[in-house]
Amino acid sequence: MKYKIYIFAFITVLLIATGGSASRPFYDTDEPVISASAESITPYPVEPGLDFSVKLMVYNEGGEKAENVSIDFLKSDAFFLTGKDDDFNKPFSLCSGCSKDNSYYFTVLPDVKSGEYPLIFKIKEGEVIYEEKIFVRVIGQPDIIFEANMPEDAVMPDSSFDIELDIKNVGTGIARNIKIVPQTQGFVMQNANLIFIDEIKPENSIKETIHFMVSDSNLPGPQKLAFTLTYKDEKSTSYSLDQSLGVKLINKVKLDIAAVTVDPQPIIKGKNTIVTVRIENLGEGKAENVQVYLQNGGFEGQSKAYIGKLDEDEDAPAVFTLIPTKSGKHDFTVKVTFEDDEGTHELTDTLELFVLKKNNLWVGVLITVVIIVMGLAGIKLLMKRDSK
Repeated sequence: MKYKIYIFAFITVLLIATGGSASRPFYDTDEPVISASAESITPYPVEPGLDFSVKLMVYNEGGEKAENVSIDFLKSDAFFLTGKDDDFNKPFSLCSGCSKDNSYYFTVLPDVKSGEYPLIFKIKEGEVIYEEKIFVRVIGQPDIIFEANMPEDAVMPDSSFDIELDIKNVGTGIARNIKIVPQTQGFVMQNANLIFIDEIKPENSIKETIHFMVSDSNLPGPQKLAFTLTYKDEKSTSYSLDQSLGVKLINKVKLDIAAVTVDPQPIIKGKNTIVTVRIENLGEGKAENVQVYLQNGGFEGQSKAYIGKLDEDEDAPAVFTLIPTKSGKHDFTVKVTFEDDEGTHELTDTLELFVLKKNNLWVGVLITVVIIVMGLAGIKLLMKRDSK
């Protein structure tokens, strides 16, 4: 029993001699030894733009009383000092084994990124000056956005194209488990219909190329590519947002001269002639402002016909009323102009027409009549001979 009492008394004396802290070292020296540490940081970890407090404890671990002790907070690039309970800037004394605490209040600057940043205190004891660093962990908030480099070439229904996404973290925290999923019908990503990125740190970016296939059921015109974006921060808080891109599917029109008819036949000099040029849309989309021209110096009359719009797989006639002024062979130039989403287009072809003179016609008719009359007379003569 006496042995236990002696042990207890020894421990009690030891605790008193070390200032009440069995874990704090005590320097057996005749000089004062000043140290400082953070007793608490509240809340912890800290966040950009928010306030927190630090309870700083300064203590004398030496064997002699410390005189003219002062503590100054040095300016920080991450934290702003807003206040404190006691003014440790003014000199104070600290007996051997004694301690003194003070609470400091800070605001984290709003643009501070995730990481550990020091609070630096300058401690002065007499002529001795040194710095004490207390590291504070900051957890920021990520903010993921993306920009797209759209294709320079035309995008048409039933085709494909590439989009390069520049995915950026413009926030202050680390983004993790980033997923980008398209939600638009009629546009299908090649391979997996998902982009997954493990992590993007603040002020960093990652480029991803997506190959899209376009359904043939998509109509030409403005289209919206919608994406759902999800990710998590360092505290496993989930974020979700929608972002969309605009893409225009354009008409790709192909016109063709399907047929040319001329009425009446043959073409007679000085007589009205109807030339019909039939235009057909063999492409995709609608042709606008379709016009047909006939160019030749041997005919008078209409040289231009307006069709207007031609839908996909539609055809329409361009009708010309002409009067030939010269006989012989004539080479016509047929020109068709039209517009689509890519601009104005033109196609040309040639048409050969032969015009007869009016006199030649009557001579031909007269010769034909004479031949018929002579033939009939010959038949009658033969019949008479047979009857005799």
